[in-house]
Amino acid sequence: MGKRFGLVIGLLVVIISMLILFDIFAGEKRSEANKEAQSLITNEELSLARLKDKLLEKYVGIDVKTTEEKELVIQVVGGEDYFQSIKKDMESIAKNALKTSPLKDYPIVFERWEFTSLLDNNKVMGDDMNLLMEELIAGLEAFDVYEYLVIENQTTITIQTTIKGATNEALALALRMEEAIKKIVQAKVSQNDSFVINILNAQREKLN
Repeated sequence: MGKRFGLVIGLLVVIISMLILFDIFAGEKRSEANKEAQSLITNEELSLARLKDKLLEKYVGIDVKTTEEKELVIQVVGGEDYFQSIKKDMESIAKNALKTSPLKDYPIVFERWEFTSLLDNNKVMGDDMNLLMEELIAGLEAFDVYEYLVIENQTTITIQTTIKGATNEALALALRMEEAIKKIVQAKVSQNDSFVINILNAQREKLN
């Protein structure tokens, strides 16, 4: 009788253990399915986002996209000389960043943005942001070293200048430009909005 009772208990323990393991396995499958269902970004979009972040570690005024012809387009804001000088480096960064992504075989195409074309075509920024950009340009043109500006994600204002090096004079000039920008922003933008301001020298080093 005792042996039979022990056998029944042992069998129950085995059955319960199997049920627990099955429930854990099913739960993991459900979790994976839910994650896939909740994912709203494709592998291509994720690769583009990672590439853009990688490029922005070194450069400003950058955007990336793909075309229906399966091309990877890197868009750069800047003058022609600067544009030509960074293409090779950017292509190398892109190839390394995408070598295991779905975009690895896409040919890389470069587009140079003039600031005016960015202002005219980037309607998603809204009229208020475009007006702010126009005011900033007007204010910055008083500085001979001003080259162009980029507003990214409506949170960051980056000013490219022709200032050479990072001398005390260069730093002082960058701070004067920053103060001029802040005054324009305070006059044109809601107090609830704030911008990170970057002043870059000719070597694209942050001065402020």
